[in-house]
Amino acid sequence: MATHVFCGIQRLSRILDGGKRPLNSTLRRASTSKQTRIVTGPNNERIIMSPSGDVSYPKTLIHEFVWNNSKNYPNHIALECGINGKKYTFAQAKDATSYIGRSLRNIGLKKGDVVALVAPNFPDTVLSYLGISSGGFIVTTVNPMYTVEEMMIQLLKVNAKAIITSTSVVSTVLAAKRACLSHETPFIVIDDKIGSMPEGSIPFSDLITRGKSLPPVNSDRTCDDIAVLPFSSGTTGLPKGVMLRHRNLVSNIMMVQASVDVFRFPTDTYQEVIPAVLPFFHIYGMNALILPRLSFGAKIITIPKFVPETFIDVLEKNKVTALFCVPPIVLFLTASPLVKKHHFHYVHSIMSGAAPLAKTDVDRFYEKYDVDSQICEFRQGYGLTETSPVDFIENGKKYSSIGQNIASCQVRLVDVTTQKDISTSGQTGELWVKGPHVMKGYLNDEDATKNILTEDGWLKTGDIAYYDEDFDFYITDRLKELIKVKGFQVPPAELEALLRMHPDVEEAAVIGIPHERYGEVPKAFVVVKESKKPTEDDIKNFIKGKVSEYKQLRGGITFVDNIPKNPSGKILRSKIKQDYKP
Repeated sequence: MATHVFCGIQRLSRILDGGKRPLNSTLRRASTSKQTRIVTGPNNERIIMSPSGDVSYPKTLIHEFVWNNSKNYPNHIALECGINGKKYTFAQAKDATSYIGRSLRNIGLKKGDVVALVAPNFPDTVLSYLGISSGGFIVTTVNPMYTVEEMMIQLLKVNAKAIITSTSVVSTVLAAKRACLSHETPFIVIDDKIGSMPEGSIPFSDLITRGKSLPPVNSDRTCDDIAVLPFSSGTTGLPKGVMLRHRNLVSNIMMVQASVDVFRFPTDTYQEVIPAVLPFFHIYGMNALILPRLSFGAKIITIPKFVPETFIDVLEKNKVTALFCVPPIVLFLTASPLVKKHHFHYVHSIMSGAAPLAKTDVDRFYEKYDVDSQICEFRQGYGLTETSPVDFIENGKKYSSIGQNIASCQVRLVDVTTQKDISTSGQTGELWVKGPHVMKGYLNDEDATKNILTEDGWLKTGDIAYYDEDFDFYITDRLKELIKVKGFQVPPAELEALLRMHPDVEEAAVIGIPHERYGEVPKAFVVVKESKKPTEDDIKNFIKGKVSEYKQLRGGITFVDNIPKNPSGKILRSKIKQDYKP
């Protein structure tokens, strides 16, 4: 399960286009008169309701929701590439979404087929995502940094019927396709001006060109149908397809909006401008940044990957109003001499997510750019891939807290041993959540679904938490053992399985250890077979070509005589972590 921590610095006033922006048009908070409510559930559960109450949401498909308001600002820019300048207005983007859906139907895809989207952050990546929805299909977002083997696992698990990728990553994707899918599987390629178009592929531009002359399609889908299959490792084990319905995505956008709203619809003289460097295959990048902000009329400047010079160039050339980041980028903004105060002249919000950001780092940002803490607020929150993804947002007063549950998100704290609800503040228990944003389940994995979802819809997060007298929540530990590297999740079981494939390795265990730059990095403990003497480099090189860059064993390898396990043979990673001394 991907646990995401969301943080934010919100500037409450800012000189804009030569005039003052009214405070009430910038930030709307949940009314302080609303009180967190404790209710008793049908089975005597102690349920903590949101102080923002419940929110209604349209029963619509995600692509319809995103473009619903675009008729009010058709000529504003919706998407622009920060590398090559390619751009689409809202009218053009909406039309392109429809054309893509028509063309995908025309090449033989059927309602409910899964289309794999394997591409870096480009405008056409966003249009592909929404176009897949428009045609009545399901998108599975694949990390373009994956190796051939990693891509094959996901393509096979979802039974992908088509692939959309880009020229910059096409060789790896094509190798994965050839290894596990039929020759006839449509292979569509975005020309991102890096790399070449392989023979036999369909140029992405053809989908739009041909779609113009095709009749509109009825997607014949409802808000209860699956929209997207991002992959998550759950509380344990290998990556699994998370079945998120259209209503999960739409409701979570509205739930966040009802709890804290810091963005404005565009006018003739103003539009939100947001660089998008967070990876679009990640739920945080797509459903916490791209889709919500497009649905409210922001201009999105896509950045394929974080390169300091590119990122600064975007800040320099645009009146950026908000940033969505991960902690390493915030640390870069604070430390780099290339970043200047004027880059933040129009910025009212900086959101950091995927991992916690320390208060000291926020204070350094305040100090460097002369931001007054009285007119800026630091926000932190919490979410999961399995919840589309946001569950909690902090009110800017308690830096160590993840805040209170957002509108329509119900919460329980459950004693890990007794499975009974905790009734007093300060006591720790496993955090459970429920709401319209919770996934349907894991694709073709009934056992994993039953382990995380109760029959009455409660999702067990695997995180240990408590709440204070104000019902602000705090994460203290996690039952799950995922390693978080630069905000990306690394399941230890995946690396352990690969290590055991080495001919000299008998057993292996992997834990995450602290790392100043990456947050955590994987470290392996290895038992070698009798008479074998592999070196650390031997094993690292064996792993290197099989997993992505962020999954590499940067924490090193320690050779041990045995791996601690419980009576049933389960690796006791918590004990290994407890005994580990750097």
